[in-house]
Amino acid sequence: MLVSRSQASPSNATQLLIVILCVVCGLFAFAMTQAMSPSPIGAAEAVIIAALPLLAIAMFRAPLQFPYAAYVVLVPFDLLLSIPALGTAARLCGALSGVALLFWLLRTRNFVKPGWALAAWFAYLGWAGLSLLWSLDPVNGTREFLSILQVGLLYAIASVMPPSARDLRVVFTGVVIGGLAAGLFGIHELSHMSAAQQLINKVSDRIPLLVGNQKLDINEFADSLLPAMAILVVMMAQAKNLLFKAACLGGMGVLLYAMSIAASREAFVAVAIMFVYFIVMLRERWQLVGMAGVLGVLASLNGNLLHRFTTSSESDGSGRLDIWRAGGAAFREHWLIGSGSGSFATAYNDVYLKVFQQYDMGWSRAAHNMLLQNSVQYGIIGALLMVTAVIATFCSLRIIDKRNPLYGTRVAIAGALLGLCVAGFFVDLTSGKIFWLTLSLVALVRARATLLPVRRETAPVWT
Repeated sequence: MLVSRSQASPSNATQLLIVILCVVCGLFAFAMTQAMSPSPIGAAEAVIIAALPLLAIAMFRAPLQFPYAAYVVLVPFDLLLSIPALGTAARLCGALSGVALLFWLLRTRNFVKPGWALAAWFAYLGWAGLSLLWSLDPVNGTREFLSILQVGLLYAIASVMPPSARDLRVVFTGVVIGGLAAGLFGIHELSHMSAAQQLINKVSDRIPLLVGNQKLDINEFADSLLPAMAILVVMMAQAKNLLFKAACLGGMGVLLYAMSIAASREAFVAVAIMFVYFIVMLRERWQLVGMAGVLGVLASLNGNLLHRFTTSSESDGSGRLDIWRAGGAAFREHWLIGSGSGSFATAYNDVYLKVFQQYDMGWSRAAHNMLLQNSVQYGIIGALLMVTAVIATFCSLRIIDKRNPLYGTRVAIAGALLGLCVAGFFVDLTSGKIFWLTLSLVALVRARATLLPVRRETAPVWT
């Protein structure tokens, strides 16, 4: 449902002004590149500084295309690109995106009415904030809640934005570009290990991604590739152009190889479930069946990944079953209202010595399960609120049926969210930017669908 006036297309004078600014900024960037440090970093800084006027115009006119799409690209690199005193680049770009989107909404008074999913997530966030009153670890609880609140507010703002077809194309392209860039980076880093990674490799088959002092968990890295994989799979299945199909297949190969070299079992399980969902939902199911078979054969060629799957029962899923036993005992201690935000490790430690563990996983462990984490910290009330919010998010896409030109887009983003929920059974994604970004993409697709009767579109996002 559209509220207030629609977006006006830029006039010829405005388009001419933008072209002139592009030329001027390009010349200025070239001059500054020659004058400043000859290093790549100095050149990049010069280009960014020179482009600031153009970027400011983009923020003013189309904030979903910039800076929100830039935030989308940075999300897979969240913990690897850190700016001193400012936090990660993704967090900074996310805050800038929130301000730009909010300013655009206030300036144009043009927004869509959000669905029930937003209310459900607000209820969940409200309960998480309330739980700080009885948290067993108030310091960590405050830190965790603020992290969730930040991504939750950006999701809320995106939920009322009225995206144009171009907005969605740019944002979805950003998801694919960010996923491919992260995949290529991961392949390079894991194929050319640093001294620190080689030292870790002597005692573990799981090698984290390292950039200086920054560290990214290998499972979180693989999970961040799932939305890009989902989009590429559906694009490939629906594409009519053979070259475009080949390009999508190449992108899928990059992402699959990155997941394979990371040896992340949860990511491959999530991809398998995504393929099942796509086969059920799309007409191009035989293409998808064949593609799934080929990808499965290629994945099985990775000896380390195959070994981790075949020996998972021997190690209790890398000790996860033992952690879950202790987590279940902690939930029984705090089953109604939970132990409070950010306090899973404290609640785990309270019962650690009371629960038999076949593999001693040590103190202060993470939950490695999204539902268990929320059940222990927020009790049955918080867990039900979270499950209700996830279900409401999936249901919000039901307004897009098979006759709708956005149906393929709906299937792709619903598959991405399904994949992340599957991955959430093995790692906690509650405060992960990739999870909340996917929720925002669902909201944007739903919002676009409410505008279709007005816009009269006849093609999916990626055509």
